[in-house]
Amino acid sequence: MKPIHHGRTALAVCLVASWAATAAQASEPSAEPSTEPSAEPSRASETHDGSGIEEILVTAHRIGLDETVVSAGPVMAVDTAQLLRSAPGANVNTNGRLSGIAQFRGLYGDRVAVSLDGICPIGGGPNAMDAPLSYASPMITESLHVDRGIPGVAAVAEGPGGHIDARIDRGAFAESAAFAPDGWIGSRYEDNGNTRTSAARLTVANAHHRLSAVSEIDRADDIDTPAGTIRPSALNRDRHDVSYAWRGEATEAMVFAGRLDTSETGTPSLPMDIRYIDTDLYGVSASHRIGTVTLEAEAGYNDVDHLMDNYSLRAAPPPAAQRRNHTTGRGTSFSLGARLPVAGTELAFGIDGRLATHDAVITNPNNAAFRIDNFVDVERDLVGAYAEWQWAAGAGEWELGVRYNTVSTDAGDVSASGLMGMMAPAVGELADRFNAAGRSLDFGNVDVVAGYRRDLGTGVAAVVEIGSRTRAPSYQELYLWLPLQATGGLADGRTYIGNLQLDAERSNELNVGLDWNAGRLSVSPRFYYRRVDDYIQGVPATDMTANMIASMMSDAPALQFGNVDAELYGFDLAWRYGITTNLAIDGAASVVRGERRDLDDHLYRLAPDNVTVALDYRRQRYTLRGELVAYRRQDRVAAYNGETETAGHALVNLAFGWAPLPSLTLEAAVENLLDREYRDHLTGLNRAGGSDIPVGERLPGAGRSFAAGLTYRF
Repeated sequence: MKPIHHGRTALAVCLVASWAATAAQASEPSAEPSTEPSAEPSRASETHDGSGIEEILVTAHRIGLDETVVSAGPVMAVDTAQLLRSAPGANVNTNGRLSGIAQFRGLYGDRVAVSLDGICPIGGGPNAMDAPLSYASPMITESLHVDRGIPGVAAVAEGPGGHIDARIDRGAFAESAAFAPDGWIGSRYEDNGNTRTSAARLTVANAHHRLSAVSEIDRADDIDTPAGTIRPSALNRDRHDVSYAWRGEATEAMVFAGRLDTSETGTPSLPMDIRYIDTDLYGVSASHRIGTVTLEAEAGYNDVDHLMDNYSLRAAPPPAAQRRNHTTGRGTSFSLGARLPVAGTELAFGIDGRLATHDAVITNPNNAAFRIDNFVDVERDLVGAYAEWQWAAGAGEWELGVRYNTVSTDAGDVSASGLMGMMAPAVGELADRFNAAGRSLDFGNVDVVAGYRRDLGTGVAAVVEIGSRTRAPSYQELYLWLPLQATGGLADGRTYIGNLQLDAERSNELNVGLDWNAGRLSVSPRFYYRRVDDYIQGVPATDMTANMIASMMSDAPALQFGNVDAELYGFDLAWRYGITTNLAIDGAASVVRGERRDLDDHLYRLAPDNVTVALDYRRQRYTLRGELVAYRRQDRVAAYNGETETAGHALVNLAFGWAPLPSLTLEAAVENLLDREYRDHLTGLNRAGGSDIPVGERLPGAGRSFAAGLTYRF
C-alpha cells in the first residue's frame, strides 16, 4: 500500500508558493501599472452576440482556437452548471439543485475537465453531489470559459470531453498608486421554492496590490412543478473566498483561501441526500517574465468532509434499511510551465499533476454493528508533462501539442460487518476477493492535439482540429467492490461494481468549423466526430455473487464497468443577426449522436437535439430579452441500463434589466412562462420516497417561476 501523500501535497504547494515569493521579490514595483499584456483573454478578437450572456473570443494562450464565454452575472440560477445550457454543445446532467454535472458534446462527468481559476478541485463524494461547478456559486462567478473544441495539452491534463474554467469575480487592479475600494452587493429572490440568494464583493486595490473578499449565501425550499412538489429539493449553501494579488513590471501573483459549506440539500435522483459538505480550498498562482520568457505556476489544495443519508430529508425507509455514508476527499493540483518565443513562434512546456485520496464508510444509525468500508485509502495520482507549439504562417495559425500522463492508483483493504442472512457471507466473499487482488495500478497515456485556423477573407475563418486525448479510469470505476450506486452521478437507478482490468479511454476526434461575420450577421458552426476506444460504461455483470447481492438490494442484476467501443458525432451552432442598432435575434443549436460500435446500442444520457432562439432589445439603461428553448424527443436511449425515452418540449422565458442609476441594476425574469409540464432528459429518475413524484419516474422540470433581484455597485 502506498503511503498517503500529505507530505507530497504540502511539498507541491510550498514549492509553488516559494517560487512565487522569490519571483515577486525579484521584481520591484514601478510607480505606474504594467503595460505588458496579461494572461487574460485578448479582447481584440471578441465577437459579441448582442445578449450580454455569450461571446466567442480567442485566448492569449491558444492563438486561434475558440472558446465560448458565458457571463454568470445576468443569469438567475443557484447552480452555475445550469449556465452551460447557453453554450453551444454544452449541457448539464441534473441530480439536484446544486449537483449539476457538466456535459459537452455527449461526454460528461470525469471526461469533462472542470477548473476554478485554472485549478481543478478534488471531489469528496463518490456520486458527485459536490460536482466541480458547485464550488463556483453563480453570483460571485464572473464567467464560464468553455473550450469549443479539443482542449489543448497545456490547458488540461485529462479532458477528452472538453474543458470548462469557472472564474471567480475578484475585482481588478486600480490604475494608480492610490488605494481605492470597489465592489458590489446584491440579492435575488425566486418565488418557486422560496429561493433566496445574497452575495457581495469588496475589493481594495491600487496598481500593484489587490485584496478581495467575496461571499454568497443560498437558501431554498422544495421546488414546485406542474406535476407536484419535488421532495427533497431544498438547498442550503454558503461560499466564501478571500484573495490577495500582487502585480509588478514582470510579475503577477495571487493567493486565495475559500470555504464551501453545503447542508441539508436534496439530491432526489440519487440514493441519498446531502447532510453536509464542508470544504476548505486554497490556491496560489504566479507568472514572471525574464526577458522574453514567461514562467507560470499554479497550485491548489482542497479538503472535503461529506456526510449523506437516506432518511433525514426524504421519507425514511424501515430502520434496517437506513444508511449513512461519510466520505472524505482531499488532494493537490499543481502546474509549473514556461512560454518562450522561438524563431517567430511560441513554445510552451511544463509539468503538472493532480494527487487525490478518497475514503467512504457506510453505517446504519440504528445498528452500531453495521459498517461497510466502501473506499479505503483510495489514491489516484496523475503527473504529466507537455509541450505545445504555436505559430503563424501567412493567413493561417497553427497549434501542435503533445502530452504524456502517468496515472497511478491504489486502494486499501475493505470490509463489511453487521449484515444479516445470506447477504453476510456473499458480501464477505466479495471483500476477500477484492483484498486478495492486485490493486496498485499504473496507466501511461500519450495525448496529441493539432489545430489550424485560416482567415479566408470577407469575414470568414475556417477551423480544423484533430486530436487524440485520453482518460484513465476513475476510482469508482476501478474500486467499487460491492454492487452500489456510487457511480459518479450516473443516476440510472442501477447498481454497479468496479473492474480492476479496465483500460484507459482514448478519444480520437476531428473538429471542423467556420466563423462567418458579415456585418449584421454572424454564424459559427462546428462539426465533430469522436471515435472512443475502450469507452467505460456498465455492461452486464457475470459474477454470480455480485448479481445475487444486487438482486437482493434492487431487484435487478449488477452492471460492471467495462471497456466498449463507441462513437459520438454531431454539430453545434451559434448565431446572431442585428435587426437594428438596439434589436437583435440570436440563438444556438446542438445535435449529438452517441452509439456503441461493437453492438447496436446508444450511449447513456445524451442531450436531445435542442435549439434556442432569442429576441434581445437593448437601450442605454434597460434590456429586454425573450427566448424560446426547444428540445426534441429523445428516443435514442441506452438499452443496457434500461434508460427511458422522453418527450420533446418547448419553454418560453423572459428577462428584464433596468439601471435607473449607473450604480444600481434591477432585474426580473420569468422561467417557463406558460407553466408547461416537461421532463428534461438529462434529469435523473426520482429515488426519494415522500415526494409527489413517484419513485422511478423521471423528475419534471420546475413550473412557472418569477424572479427578481438588485445589485448595487460602488
